[in-house]
Amino acid sequence: MILKTLVLKNFRKFKDVTIEFPDGVTGIVGLNGVGKSTIFEAIAWVLYGPVAARTPADQIKRQNAKTSEPCRVELEFVFEENNYRIVREMTGKNLTASATVTVNGKIAATGVEAVNKFIQKKLGMDFKSFFTSIFAKQKELNALSSMIASERKPLILRMLGIDSLDLVIKEIRSDKKNKDVLIEKMRNDLVDETGRKKEEVFKEEIKKLDERKKEINIIIQQLQETVQKYKKELNSLEKQYISDKNEYEKLKKYEEKLVERKTLFEKKKNLSEEIKLLEEKIRGREKTLKTEEKKLVVFRNIEKDFNSTEQRLDEVNQLLESFLKNIEQKKTIIQRILKEISDVDVKKRNIKKLGSDARCPTCERVLGRQYNVLLKKFDDEIKSKQKEMKSLESEIKKVEDEKERLSREHVALQKKRNYLQDQFRERERVIAKIKHVSSEVEREKQEWLKKKREYKSIGEIVFNTHEFENVKKQVKKCYEKYQGSLDFFNKEKDKLMNIKVELEKKEGEKKLVDQEIRNLKERLSELNRIKKKLQEEEKTVRYLNLLSEVMSSFRIHLISRIRPTLSLYSSDFFRTLTDGKYSEVELDENYDLFIYDNGEKYEVKRFSGGEEDLVNLCLRLAISEVITERAGGVFNFIILDEIFGSQDVFRRQNIMKALNSLSSKFRQIFLITHIEDVKNYMEHIIYVTEDEEGNSTVKIE
Repeated sequence: MILKTLVLKNFRKFKDVTIEFPDGVTGIVGLNGVGKSTIFEAIAWVLYGPVAARTPADQIKRQNAKTSEPCRVELEFVFEENNYRIVREMTGKNLTASATVTVNGKIAATGVEAVNKFIQKKLGMDFKSFFTSIFAKQKELNALSSMIASERKPLILRMLGIDSLDLVIKEIRSDKKNKDVLIEKMRNDLVDETGRKKEEVFKEEIKKLDERKKEINIIIQQLQETVQKYKKELNSLEKQYISDKNEYEKLKKYEEKLVERKTLFEKKKNLSEEIKLLEEKIRGREKTLKTEEKKLVVFRNIEKDFNSTEQRLDEVNQLLESFLKNIEQKKTIIQRILKEISDVDVKKRNIKKLGSDARCPTCERVLGRQYNVLLKKFDDEIKSKQKEMKSLESEIKKVEDEKERLSREHVALQKKRNYLQDQFRERERVIAKIKHVSSEVEREKQEWLKKKREYKSIGEIVFNTHEFENVKKQVKKCYEKYQGSLDFFNKEKDKLMNIKVELEKKEGEKKLVDQEIRNLKERLSELNRIKKKLQEEEKTVRYLNLLSEVMSSFRIHLISRIRPTLSLYSSDFFRTLTDGKYSEVELDENYDLFIYDNGEKYEVKRFSGGEEDLVNLCLRLAISEVITERAGGVFNFIILDEIFGSQDVFRRQNIMKALNSLSSKFRQIFLITHIEDVKNYMEHIIYVTEDEEGNSTVKIE
């Protein structure tokens, strides 16, 4: 497999990048985090889809890319002399995935699942095997170097996929264990709690049930014969009771006719009495009407009296209200006059206190002769106001006297109005009674007419009481005879029903026995199925035991072959990388590495650090070679990710020189590194850088 061209659009940090892969040793150089490993992650993603991505789908697309822009990866490569082109992309808001693969320009598969299956089939390995075979990391080389044998062996076997064989063996043993549990359960299902075989127990129970069934059949036959006997007797009894019934019903009908005649006779008699009573009621009510109508004469002028009383009462109320207002007004004036008298008296006392030699409090002149004038003026003013006050009190007395007279009249008018209102109510009661009595008279007259017509419609009725009593006695006698035959018939019928119930019970018991027999036979059939299934499961367990032994032997055989193969391939790589200085590398049974120098076997620790790193690199390359051959594929490239680690400049130079000599084994060798000084030892350089916006770009030299 030779890589040709890779196109990245909005994949991780790459916005739009095209990379053409040259042959030989190519360095992927750049600072940590700029996207060097992303290039090869994109190759794995375009080949195998989401399983090859280290994050969910929504984190694969470039962060600042628009929704309308697709996330797209295109890869062109040569495999088995055919040109392949794979396109895988995610579009839209929901990142809808699509994929297409063409071979020599013709579409070979379309759709995500179809492309995944096509690539896995063509390359002959799944993503895990593919990645392990072409991708070697520093931490794997460090692990191979620093681990003890007990740790190194599981790591190598896991890298080679031998652990999947362990999983298969584990699953086989788990299946066998489950089958053993199932077999034990089925064996327990074949016996009861005492350890006895259920098949024998069921057969014995079936035999007992067959005997019980025979006993029930005999009882059923006896009951059926009894039922037939009772049916014949019931036919005769039924005829007798039907004859008695017919005789009773015939006589009963005649009795009913007499009852109807008696009813009409009594009805006509009752109607005659009811008509007489109605006539008496009507006469009494008409008399009452006349009495009540006379009472209405007394109330002829009641409206006129009531209206005049109401009018005078309103006038008196208005006069009383006017008198009250007049009295209040005069009392208010008296209060004002009293206040004025008090004010003048205060002024008079103040002047007396001052004397004639004092100054006037208003004009500030000496009072002198004005002193007596002022006092006389104050006295005259007080007398005038007192006279006015007495006049007002006299007027109040006259108004109050008139008010008292009107109050007495007001009380008399109210009593008269109350009396007239009582008269109104009495008149209404008389009118209501006249209306009610008139209505009752009309109703009773209608009822009287109705009963008269009914009485007339009955006509002449002849009824013989002696005949009626005689027929009643005959009906009673026939009824007793009919009931006697019916009761006897029902008793015999009940006996038959009891026998039938007993027969049904026995038939039901027989059905239950039959059902129990069927259930036991079904359980016997189920036991036979379990026995058959048990034989099959025991056979399966034998096969699983055999398969477990075969797979375990195969694992031992595979591991025994892998170690020499890894030693052979590691020797071949190491011989090439050291220009034949060392002839052989050996991986012993404990998976410890040894180097042969001039035919002598030495531990790796004897040699320099650079040679130790180189032999571990050869072991890692040998692992990739074995995986590739086992898958049946041809991969002419390998990716080495940061394999230099903390090695010094001299050891890095030695490794680079060694890798350049591997062109016969690998047509393309890609070295991912952030170390600048190794670029002088590489044929080609792919620089990966990151711009200010966080987008990664590629420059090829």
